[in-house]
Amino acid sequence: MNINKMCVVVISLIILFTAISSSWAADNPFKDQKAWVTEQDAEVKFTYLEATITATIKNNNDHVEYFKISQRYQGSLDPNTPITWNIVWTNPCALKMIKYMSDVDEDDLGWKVQPGETKTVSFKLRAYPDLTSINPNYIRQPGMNNSFWPLLNEPGLQASWFLPNEIEYLNPSLDLVWWKGHFCFWVKNFDYKRPKVSGIVRAPIVPIDSNLTYSNPKVTYIDKEVSWADTAAWDVLFYPGQSKHFSYTYQWPASSDSDHGVSGGSSSSNIPTTAAAHTSASVPTTSETGVPFALFIVAALGIAGGVTYAKFFR
Repeated sequence: MNINKMCVVVISLIILFTAISSSWAADNPFKDQKAWVTEQDAEVKFTYLEATITATIKNNNDHVEYFKISQRYQGSLDPNTPITWNIVWTNPCALKMIKYMSDVDEDDLGWKVQPGETKTVSFKLRAYPDLTSINPNYIRQPGMNNSFWPLLNEPGLQASWFLPNEIEYLNPSLDLVWWKGHFCFWVKNFDYKRPKVSGIVRAPIVPIDSNLTYSNPKVTYIDKEVSWADTAAWDVLFYPGQSKHFSYTYQWPASSDSDHGVSGGSSSSNIPTTAAAHTSASVPTTSETGVPFALFIVAALGIAGGVTYAKFFR
């Protein structure tokens, strides 16, 4: 077969499957769909957030490698601004790196890993200046303009997600062996006059493919909005001006011997997401927004076309 003809066939198939799958996603009444309306603001907001991270990393290369602490957590706050972090302490003592990427300060800190060495490090980060009592904030769920009447779903405060082993993508020579993150945050009801408010508060930062090993107070349920993340969720009530403290711990990779003390049921839906470094929250699979089914077909056809070309035309 002529290579040009084959390219035409592949492109035609991509266009055909894109049209079919887009129509299926929009019109299939049996497809599980979920929509979020765009909120104006939140009565309850984060006023403090800290994270204590412990990680074990192995250098599989035959020469020295370095890694450092990121001081920006992308795309998580309203309106789509990153959380910036101050490094409170490190153990062992971190080194100042040659280059810096953070605009928090010019002292990017990290560690050296010798060839074949496995190194365990711990450090504490405190959100600054986005999450303070002076500048409170919350994680906004992307949605659509309100055209629903007379009843609306109230999802509460949302979470954001990331992959603990993204270091392996940035440097394949570094293997993340083990990771644990302990998070503490305060939330406050900023309505001082009107009656108490109630709703769901979710853990603001959740690692993918990890187990929730501790929470205080006990989680009300584990949210499975992202099917491969155990998102901690609390059913809460706040009086005017009241603040509440929450803490929780995740461990990666997920293991079966963890107990997070769930006191309620769990919700579930198959909503794909990506790391928080790329997007702030999961994407609803509706006809107007979301991850189109056609993209997966396009990717499959692209891979198939590449394999075919490599096998028969090289």
